[in-house]
Amino acid sequence: MTCGIEEEYHATNINAYLRRTADDFKEPFTSDLPEIRELGLELVSTVKHYTLPPTFDVVNKDTTDKLKYSERIVAMVYPWLHDVFYRGLSDSRSEDEKRMIIDQYFCRIQTYAFEHSDFKPYLFFTEVVMKKKK
Repeated sequence: MTCGIEEEYHATNINAYLRRTADDFKEPFTSDLPEIRELGLELVSTVKHYTLPPTFDVVNKDTTDKLKYSERIVAMVYPWLHDVFYRGLSDSRSEDEKRMIIDQYFCRIQTYAFEHSDFKPYLFFTEVVMKKKK
């Protein structure tokens, strides 16, 4: 059985929602989810953090620094994206073909990061503090 392009496209996509609001993080604690009640957890606070990582400060830097930056970008996403893409590619593809497709993909990410390294990206994360009810 061969897998078509559309099937591979769907199989290599990640179902993720990266734009959660503070209310999204509070929702499990304000809803009537029995799992949360059974765990006895109580929300203490949520805080959204925006950080400017100094390792990514490559604005107005030379080619060597921009190359290191682009390599770091790939190194950050490679471990978890590689498996998603590998498993999503059709079994009808040879190992060499899968490797070539994945290598091309990460090469494109690195090229894009190198060519668009003229800004300071912010990393953001949400800290959720909870405690066990007594």
